[in-house]
Amino acid sequence: MENAHHLHQTQTSLKLIPMKSIQKVINKTHLLPILILLAGCASPLATIAKDNVIPTPDELRANGYTIAEKKISEHAAYRPLKNVLVDSVNAEMLAKMNATFSDITFVSAAEQTSPSVSFDAALLLCGFNDSLDKAPNAVWVHAYTAGVDRCVTLPTMAQMIAREEGVILTNSSGTAAPVIAEHTIAMMLTLSRGMHRFRDEQAQSQWSRELAGQGVTTVIDGKTMLVLGLGSIGKEVARRANALGMRVLATRNSSREGPDYVEYVGLSNETLKLAAQADVIVNALPLTDSTRGFVDAKFFETMRANGLYLSVGRGGTTDTDALISALESNSIAGAGLDVTDPEPLPSDHPLWKQTNVIITPHLSGTGGESLTKVLELTFENIRRYQAGEAMLNSVDTKLGY
Repeated sequence: MENAHHLHQTQTSLKLIPMKSIQKVINKTHLLPILILLAGCASPLATIAKDNVIPTPDELRANGYTIAEKKISEHAAYRPLKNVLVDSVNAEMLAKMNATFSDITFVSAAEQTSPSVSFDAALLLCGFNDSLDKAPNAVWVHAYTAGVDRCVTLPTMAQMIAREEGVILTNSSGTAAPVIAEHTIAMMLTLSRGMHRFRDEQAQSQWSRELAGQGVTTVIDGKTMLVLGLGSIGKEVARRANALGMRVLATRNSSREGPDYVEYVGLSNETLKLAAQADVIVNALPLTDSTRGFVDAKFFETMRANGLYLSVGRGGTTDTDALISALESNSIAGAGLDVTDPEPLPSDHPLWKQTNVIITPHLSGTGGESLTKVLELTFENIRRYQAGEAMLNSVDTKLGY
């Protein structure tokens, strides 16, 4: 009944979004679930507006958010917000934004048609529609998503970055990290116990124990996991893997620092050496010029024959042809993919035919409190910007994360 009630609420809220706006997202991206859920999650903002809760720095970091070193008021282009362009929210949400921040006018991108309005900021699914084109003079852009690879390559964003004063870009990294981590662990356990194979046999009404004798089932206790990209998602995956009795290694581009539950943190140039030690490899890398196709044929040749490969960051960081070759030659034991390249995956793509692969359609970030956190983070960053404080989840537009 609770799920039915939630669905009814979502459907009711969805009616408030212009269908033209919805259709654009349907045509261009797999992120329709985010659009729908943002439309239906009005209550968390009502709580924030009513209680005026300001999280502490420790609480923010515990949620996987980063805090900028400098106050936003020190940025060369800083100016207080007057007009803000917003996409992917319904009329009720827009009203709450205007009520919470009475000194700011929030305008729906779907309803904005006048080129004479100049926007100081834009809150949007950056890179998944043309909303940013309506705010070329924005000082601050906030992306509802964690990845901004589609955003930084937009012509309008490129022009913003090239400005003398640049542009302030923030993302929603950390909001979905816990649920993505659970999805990752679920794929790992499914593959290690051969659940996907048994499900296939169940569909054929077959009761067979032969698969067990073929090495389909194994255990992960005592095994080694390597996490590529020890960001907010990578840390949550590592924490859960450690709790399951795994030894955890990781790589990150910025430093060797990591939490206590990660035994060793290497730099990106140590990836192959660490991959050779791992039974399970989790790819949580962002997509940048340096990570595109990073997991290639040499990487898969380095992996153990019993190794599992799980990809939950961006599909473009994996060389798909090399992955298929490794799977078909049994160079690795299996793969769990929430992201692919290309995406969506065409119906005739060879990945669908691999018996040792689990594919989910880029939805590992859905469910739980991830969308609530997106909204809370967005509101907190609006408050911080207007107060001239340090922003959360500032993105280095040169690095792309």
